[in-house]
Formats: sequence, structure tokens, C-alpha cells
Amino acid sequence: MEKFQIGDRVRVHVVNGQLATFLYNQRVGELTNIYEGGPYPYEVQFEKVGRLCFAADELEHYKPLTPGRRLLNETKGLAYGVNAQEAQKVMKAAFTSAQKVDRGNTAVEHPSHYTSHPSGVECIEITKHMNFALGNAIKYLWRAGLKGDAIQDLEKARQYIDIEIQRLKETA
Repeated sequence: MEKFQIGDRVRVHVVNGQLATFLYNQRVGELTNIYEGGPYPYEVQFEKVGRLCFAADELEHYKPLTPGRRLLNETKGLAYGVNAQEAQKVMKAAFTSAQKVDRGNTAVEHPSHYTSHPSGVECIEITKHMNFALGNAIKYLWRAGLKGDAIQDLEKARQYIDIEIQRLKETA
């Protein structure tokens, strides 16, 4: 029996070494087709993005969470013996964090071409954990077509990927 069925709501999660799962991490879509025998049999339709195929281990069934349940899942719950006041702080944070935060000067600090991802994650939250070349490659992939010419953005991303490949070859 298949793990997923056509029409299921699924969410992508990161699998080490798979760039597509990194770029689509936490994105939710609908399973539209199953191709038998291939390495990526599950075709998922994403809103405003199109379709992409994934392996079974790259997907999970999507169940929307309340802000409190989400925080408990992310923090692995409260440890046994935590006092009630601490528990109340965690729950209060879960519900207040769901409110919109004033981001200040959005054109400078949070431009729309870096905050447009459906997950709500900003590009900088991903790229700050990478070296310069990889961070810039992701940046150009992230905003491809949102600020100007998509082809030019993709060519710039490829240029930074080539720089990183060269660096790795030289250090090997």
C-alpha cells in the first residue's frame, strides 16, 4: 500500500544532500500524481510555484497545528517536573508570537523579494548559516524573478555555485 494517495496534503521536509528539499522545506502542497518505479514518484502541486516530484522520505502528511501545539512540537514539549508558571510562559509565547510583528523599514530590512516564501522564512535566516558563495547562490535562487530578470538571477546563482565548486576542488 502506498504511503500517500493522490489528493493528500503533504509537507516537504529536509533530507540531507537533497537541494530540492532544502529549497522547499516546510512548503505544503497537494499530491497530484504518483509515478510508479521512479526515484521521485510523488508529484506535488504547490500554490504559485508549480509541481515538483519527491521521494516518500522527503514528504510527510500535513496537519495544520495551532500556535500552542506547534511550539510544544518544536520545543519537544515541557520536561517532566516543570512548574506551572514556566508552562504558562511557553503557552503565552506561543500565542503572542502568532501576532504580526512590526518589521520597521521593510524596504531596507525586510524587502519583499526576500520575505515572499510561503513558509514565512526570510532568505537571510537560511543564508546566514552558509559561506559567502553558497549564501549568495541561495539568495539568487530564492528571489529569482521577484526583483527583475529571472534568467539573470539564475545565472548569478550558477556563477556562485561554480565558485563554490572551484573552492572545494582546490581544498580537496
